[in-house]
Amino acid sequence: MKKVNHQKIIISTLLKVLLMVVVIFIINAWPSIKQSFSGNVPPLDYWLNHSFKVSNIILILGFGGYFYYKDLTNQKEQIERSKNTN
Repeated sequence: MKKVNHQKIIISTLLKVLLMVVVIFIINAWPSIKQSFSGNVPPLDYWLNHSFKVSNIILILGFGGYFYYKDLTNQKEQIERSKNTN
């Protein structure tokens, strides 16, 4: 009897959330990134304060929960399908 592999789901969710953090950081810091290409590099605290707002953190946590739930339900459905075929 197969069981749900929570460790695999958690690692997958963390990787998706990490990718989402990188994308959000790049999108929010794009004006600073373009400015740094010309040699005017803003301080790091400006980048972090500008990119990681409460709304972005709520968005990241919400999507993290969604990714975990979706992977968990997909794995449970696969286990049920494999039981039905046997």
